[in-house]
Amino acid sequence: MAGNAETNDVTTGFDVAMYDVAIVGRGNSAALTALALAQNGFSVWTEAGMTTGITTGTSGSQPESQSDHLWQRVLALSPAARHALEMLGVWQHLAAGHAPVADIAVGGATDKDLPLRFALGAETDQPVDLLSYIVSVPDITAAVSGALHACAAQKNSTLTSAAHAAEAFCGDTGTLTLADGSQVRVHLLVDASGAHSAWRQHAGIACWRHAYGQDALTAEIQLSAPHGNVARQAFLPDGPLALLPLPAQDRAALVWSLPARKARALSRVDASVFDHELNRSGRDFFGSMHRIGTCGRQPLMLQLAEKFTGPRLALIGEAAHVIHPLAGQGMNLTLRDIGALTDALVGARKLGLNCGDAAMLDEYVVHRRSDAMVSALATHALCGLFTGRAPVRWLAAAGMRGVGQLGEAWPDLKQRFRAQADLGTGNASRLFGGTGII
Repeated sequence: MAGNAETNDVTTGFDVAMYDVAIVGRGNSAALTALALAQNGFSVWTEAGMTTGITTGTSGSQPESQSDHLWQRVLALSPAARHALEMLGVWQHLAAGHAPVADIAVGGATDKDLPLRFALGAETDQPVDLLSYIVSVPDITAAVSGALHACAAQKNSTLTSAAHAAEAFCGDTGTLTLADGSQVRVHLLVDASGAHSAWRQHAGIACWRHAYGQDALTAEIQLSAPHGNVARQAFLPDGPLALLPLPAQDRAALVWSLPARKARALSRVDASVFDHELNRSGRDFFGSMHRIGTCGRQPLMLQLAEKFTGPRLALIGEAAHVIHPLAGQGMNLTLRDIGALTDALVGARKLGLNCGDAAMLDEYVVHRRSDAMVSALATHALCGLFTGRAPVRWLAAAGMRGVGQLGEAWPDLKQRFRAQADLGTGNASRLFGGTGII
């Protein structure tokens, strides 16, 4: 496959740089994709390093109010995602900036309504494996940005940071036109530009969308009792409320899904009013709770692209799928996309195929669309069950108690559930410690 070699474009008479892959988008998804592909020897042109620091993508509108606090916006990363970030040279910069989750308690509004625990051995005094890690978005953005720039600065690096943004792409010729009128040629364009991708729209790829009519409120919360590295998820009549442990035992990250109008009103009230509503809804979690700083607000939706690929085009991350945050799978899904795409490209190279070959794209789709669909539908079903009418919620709660009892009797069920959440469906990519697709 071509590196950064100059090729003559017979249509213009000018030399045009040739790359294996171009990546559009300036968020963490784009930067991580660039890292994975460059580290596997592909020549990469990317928009991700165009600005100082990397901006993150969004699954909806930006929060109405921005907090100065680091822990207002967080990600839940699975153990497999941690392994992937270690391989990419990102996790090493987060050693002191994450909080481990040893257990998840799921249920209703009070402790007596929390029948389901996810830790293996949670019913005993035996030590348990960690379920996930809570990382702030600003922290991971800084770590990803540092790793990206370090990779680009290496001698003989095949990673090129764009000087000008991409504006148009022709899949037939692989020609990418930049904002200054110049062009580059690529075998494959990777769309990592987020939920509202113009590239996906220009390729004629439709999406199935469902608006929940809810917004997620995010904030840093001070607790009067230690969290003990336990995450709490309460399914309330208005929507799920999650408290995720932070490095300090008296701090948690709040993700509270509410009807849009109520969320909008709560995001604007004084902290004392907010605290009253929070403690009334999530009583008995960790004692009394107090919001630190302001809160963010983001509309919630489910979105799945009808196709994950087009001519010389692959969608990753939120350009391909946006799911409800209650399961904390957003970034984990994106990393699984990146791993599968990297494996497919490595496999194509072994067969002498270029990065935009239809067979390579088919291989990527086979291993990613089903996983994304299962995750999307599972979270959608849970959200529907526990935010429906009272009889439905009661039946769901009863079902949860039954699942909890089964988990206690057969710990293997918990292990399978955790493996599914960690690695998704299908084979694990080499990025996640597997043997790869091909």
